[in-house]
Amino acid sequence: MNQKIFRTYILPAALLISAVFGGHDAFAEEGCTSAQCHAKLLTGSTVHPVAEACDGCHTAEETPHPKKGQKTFKLTQDPPDLCYTCHEKFGDKKVVHFPVQNGMCTTCHNPHSSDQPKLLVQPMKEVCGGCHADHVNFKVVHGPVSAGDCTACHTPHESNNKALLLKEGQELCVGCHVDMPEVLKRKHVHPALAAGCTSCHNPHGSDHPKMLPDEGEQVCFLCHPGIADKVNDSPVMHPAVKMEKGCIACHSPHASDNEKMLQNPVKETCVACHDAVVPKNATVFHGKDNSANCALCHEPHGGKYENLLVAQFPTETYVPYTDAEYALCFSCHKRDLLEYPETSFATNFRDGERNLHYLHVNNKVKGRSCKLCHSWHGSANPKLIADTVTFGKWNMPLKFVKTETGGGCSPGCHKPQYYDRKSPGKKPPAKKSD
Repeated sequence: MNQKIFRTYILPAALLISAVFGGHDAFAEEGCTSAQCHAKLLTGSTVHPVAEACDGCHTAEETPHPKKGQKTFKLTQDPPDLCYTCHEKFGDKKVVHFPVQNGMCTTCHNPHSSDQPKLLVQPMKEVCGGCHADHVNFKVVHGPVSAGDCTACHTPHESNNKALLLKEGQELCVGCHVDMPEVLKRKHVHPALAAGCTSCHNPHGSDHPKMLPDEGEQVCFLCHPGIADKVNDSPVMHPAVKMEKGCIACHSPHASDNEKMLQNPVKETCVACHDAVVPKNATVFHGKDNSANCALCHEPHGGKYENLLVAQFPTETYVPYTDAEYALCFSCHKRDLLEYPETSFATNFRDGERNLHYLHVNNKVKGRSCKLCHSWHGSANPKLIADTVTFGKWNMPLKFVKTETGGGCSPGCHKPQYYDRKSPGKKPPAKKSD
């Protein structure tokens, strides 16, 4: 039967007959939503099906109804048992939502009708925010929170996961952040992720970008206090760590195939900013096995020596030699290559047994700096010998040649000189013209 016809014609007639013949139960059941009583009770866009017949949940205690100052109807059972006569019973899982645990179904749901899904008393964000206000008010809000879709991550009644989560830890996050499973297959995964994404991110929101608990590098410093000390207290600080991106300008916050969680290999990371440091034609790079590992000589965060060097290196062209000079170089190389005027083993830069490293550098009045021959970042020549070196305002050519047992050079500082470990003074053969 058409509901409008029923309520306009049939229901008033039935109520009149009921009133005349004393039919209280009929009046109570059919007259609850009349204009004189609970007119708005079932006006929501979603009506609780059981509410169409009031005596499904309510029973009369006294007649007539209504009676001033008294309740003449009561629930057939107290919640939540009343609700469980139709709905699945909750309470068997590890974590039960407090209102559910205490039978407070109507705290969140309207038992009669609502304009909200699931008969909620308000939009979901307001319902949840009524108790969890600290989870919804942030400058930067997680997408589901902003949309008021709390059940995208949480079940509202009970769960076997903490915080009523639908899934545990990363499994929940990667449901939306679908790129992360591939990222986490990389060789080095940030140890912080062992405790889940919430080690660094607030899952609801934050006053900081990326829902972090603090600004940029301050989050990293919570676990890396030694790096914080270098950045904040070192006389020389790497400007990159104070850039807007902070640590992630160089490091991946999640996972990487490179050591130290770098976004790119060391060389590529450094030359992205220091593009003029390594000669364009370089084929030989500083470091064992041609590694070009800048961190062998430079502190990447902060240090006490100029140019963020890990140890002292003189800036002068001529340096009176002592056993303390060139600490940077001798953190890797053996100092004995400078200590013997003659040697058969300490260096290959010798003419017979005459030690040419000793000759050039070990001079207590006017020792030559390493930088007068070597391009320490990279070179097109063996042993990092430079094509040219800066000598005051002059870009001095070295014209270095190498043989299997020696070599030679023709720099501006002296006439062409040659050395050979087997045949002292032997001149390298002339290059054949093309």
